[in-house]
Amino acid sequence: MKRILVIEDGSEYEEFARLFLSVTFALEAAHSLGEALRALGNTRFDGFLIDLRFDRASEAELTGDVGETADRLFAGDRGEAVRYLKDHQGVLILAALRAAGHRQPAVFVHDFPKRQLDNLVSLYGAVSAVPSFDAAAIRRRLEASTSDG
Repeated sequence: MKRILVIEDGSEYEEFARLFLSVTFALEAAHSLGEALRALGNTRFDGFLIDLRFDRASEAELTGDVGETADRLFAGDRGEAVRYLKDHQGVLILAALRAAGHRQPAVFVHDFPKRQLDNLVSLYGAVSAVPSFDAAAIRRRLEASTSDG
């Protein structure tokens, strides 16, 4: 059975995956980059199902440098930097996983504009997105993306 790593800040994706995807995929959940890297060190995964926004994550749990982001993008405003990092956390985690050598296909549940999704593919390889929690569409995307694995 193929294995997927669900990466999110809450439990909704994991609950959804257990209800609707566990017939096809074995799964494990991670709630931060650190947890994802630990899981990847112990188990082989065929793909990732990733939440884009990590609204419930604390500043300490975020991937990305708040101070550097504040200075570079928000004239030193740390609050804006934290909001930005939370809004893009899934992509930042994926970038860090890729930098650590993990090339598994990634699926986001998000309606990315085509240009943005094309950019993510250009930067991070096997990335796809489904605009809503459509179990059949997510299953098809994960099955297609892990069929080479």
